This record gives sequence, C-alpha cells and structure tokens, in this order.
Amino acid sequence: MLIRPALHLGSLLLMLSGCALPSFENPASSPKTSIHDADLYGQWVALTTKEDGTTERETETLLIGRHPKRNGWMRAGGQYLNNDNELQNEIRNFLATQIGEDHFISLPLTKKDRSNDAGNFMLARYQFDKKARQLRLWWVDPRKLKDVVEKGLLLGTITETPVQVDGKEQLQLKAVRVESTTDQIRAFLKQHPEMIFQSKHQTLEKLPTKS
Repeated sequence: MLIRPALHLGSLLLMLSGCALPSFENPASSPKTSIHDADLYGQWVALTTKEDGTTERETETLLIGRHPKRNGWMRAGGQYLNNDNELQNEIRNFLATQIGEDHFISLPLTKKDRSNDAGNFMLARYQFDKKARQLRLWWVDPRKLKDVVEKGLLLGTITETPVQVDGKEQLQLKAVRVESTTDQIRAFLKQHPEMIFQSKHQTLEKLPTKS
C-alpha cells in the first residue's frame, strides 16, 4: 500500500531510491518560519497508476492537520493492518515550508525508519491541484543530491561502499547526508526548487468533507 509507506517514510525512500537514503540534518524551515498550509488539511487517499494507464484508489486513508500542541508543526496520521492483521496507528509530525511559489515538506526520521539517521529530515516538494483535488509529492533523488553535494551547492557527506558487479569493483551509493543550515537549504531551494527531486511523484486525492 502507498499510504503505509508514506507514513513509514524511511521504507518508502529506500524503496524509491534503491537503498540509498537522502537526509538533511536541518529542515527547510524552523517551526517559527513554517506555515500551516490549509490546502493540506483533510482526509487523503493514495492513487496508483496501473500498467494499462488506469488509476486506482488505495483503501487506506491519511488524515493531515495541525499539531495540537507544537506551534508550527503539522501532523499526518492513519491506520493500517500489519502482517499479523493487527490494527496499527501511525502519526508523523512534519514542517511545511513555502519559498516563493514553491512548497516543501520536512519530515523527521525516526528510529523505526533508520536508527542512525533518527532526528534527521527527509525532504519533499509538493503541489496541490485545487481543481483535481490532488496532492503531488516529489521526494529527493539521492543521486541528484550527491551531484549537488559534489558540486559544493550544499554541504554534506556521501557514503559509498564497494561492490562487485560482473567481476569488477564499483562504488554503490548508500547515503547522502546534507549538513547545510536551514538558511543555506532555503537559499538553495529558492534558486533551484526542482534540481534535487525525483521526476516521478506520489499522488494523493483529497476526499470530500462529510456534511
């Protein structure tokens, strides 16, 4: 299911990026400079595109709203059945950021995602299509982020490990950790709002409000 990995973000990004994890030591905005984006409020369901081009709704839903106690923070929550058919609740806090006309999400990693990166942030760019009532999310591409770090556009650490491919040793990307400050990340995103993000996006559809 797409909603469950959307909550278990580490699993989602490992799946999308081929086990290389892109993370940021700092968010794209602090709680004081983050926004409460009303476009995100509500109940959402993930859409998947099948091989024949048709669109299918997932069964699990996701609720997004303001955090009741932490100023500047928002929350995403949902329920799902685990492999033992036990009902599980999941709530993730995140920060929403607006830089010019572009919008971003900074979502903290937890020990469940990957213990060594707990406290770091995952970054996504998002757009809300009001006519279609669809939210599109683009997560960071670790290979694009590696290129940006190598060029010195952002400060960070690249982790690679040697692997054997067809009898030859090659370096396999394992992680990219950005160490730039929040202000430096914002300055980069202002100049290059799409540079580090994947071309493919997730799509969530907002469900009608019950009267």
